[in-house]
Amino acid sequence: MKRRRGIWRIAVLVAAIAMVAAACGDGDTTDTTTVSEDPTTTEAMDPTTTEAMEGSTTTAGAEGDFGDPVTLTLGHPFPAVHPIQVNALEPYAAAVNEATGGAITIEFQPGGALAAPPATFENTVAGGQDMGWALQGYHAGVFPVTEIVEQPFQFSSAVQATQTLWDLYDEYPALQDEYADVQLLGLWTHDVGDLWTKEVQVQTVEDMEGLSMRFPTGIMGQVMDAMGASSVGLPAPEIFDSLSTGVIDGLSIAVSGLESFGLYPELAYGTKCDCYVAAQYLVINLDSWSALTPDAQQVMLDLGREHSMMAAQVYDEAYVAISQKAVDEGIEIFELPEEELARWHEIGQQVTDEWIAAREGEGVPAQEMYDSMQEIKAGYE
Repeated sequence: MKRRRGIWRIAVLVAAIAMVAAACGDGDTTDTTTVSEDPTTTEAMDPTTTEAMEGSTTTAGAEGDFGDPVTLTLGHPFPAVHPIQVNALEPYAAAVNEATGGAITIEFQPGGALAAPPATFENTVAGGQDMGWALQGYHAGVFPVTEIVEQPFQFSSAVQATQTLWDLYDEYPALQDEYADVQLLGLWTHDVGDLWTKEVQVQTVEDMEGLSMRFPTGIMGQVMDAMGASSVGLPAPEIFDSLSTGVIDGLSIAVSGLESFGLYPELAYGTKCDCYVAAQYLVINLDSWSALTPDAQQVMLDLGREHSMMAAQVYDEAYVAISQKAVDEGIEIFELPEEELARWHEIGQQVTDEWIAAREGEGVPAQEMYDSMQEIKAGYE
């Protein structure tokens, strides 16, 4: 089994992270519509004011047969200034254009211009757009195997989770099959999520008893319920008002989400638990893919993996900057001691065991995948 042990060292625009930390955060500007009664992941990073990079240059004499010039539309639910578009996908588009000698141009259609968030994947499959980017969690029931990386208390960074996810994808057909209706180009996760509360500092499992907590994924909702809290499903844009009016007492969210939704004024405490990550995808319609030459396809595949790691690095850089800003904004951070953290992990493992049993019942080698994930991620710590 192949393992990519080395951390990919990718230069990311530091200015973008500074912009994330400096954004106003006085209202959500991402479309984060939930998709079911049991919503899964609903958040993504805040847009920044970072300007998109200038149009890419082409390379005359690029080696290979890249066919006639073609423009591919890339639709997604987020604003054009979202840091993943600016600092991962726009560089990807520029690199593809350059490597194919200008034969392939990727045209962005942000803000749900081509499809609502829950329909991004479906619209790409149907050919309403050539390419799509969103979170798997927007599509309830479509990516149950990809949830392997969304199990609780597994990862310490987006880079670690992303590299692990790619290794699992390479090894397990059950994971590959979830993307059979498209051609997968990119996979990555957002930064690690922690626990945040308004009035009660959570230091033990018992402190969760009776709290109303917004959950980011169905799996984390189960963990919260098992800890004695009452899990609440809310679209991400409603988090701020729900905290302000007392509808919820707190939430679990990616650290970058504090900035995304301007939550600092409504939160007093943070509990560092490395609770979860959530996956994102970049895919292309099969007919659009088939129309490309083999050389063009290989360019898009190779660069897709490279820029998946760039996206993960963008999130990890944001994690560092926004974790510090949370402290500067007066949020008191509590680091769980090892003995207490072990109790949280035990509860998380019970939820994971239930997930494994459900997938095994569907014919997925979930236990084998989970065990393999433990081995793989250890190589990326």
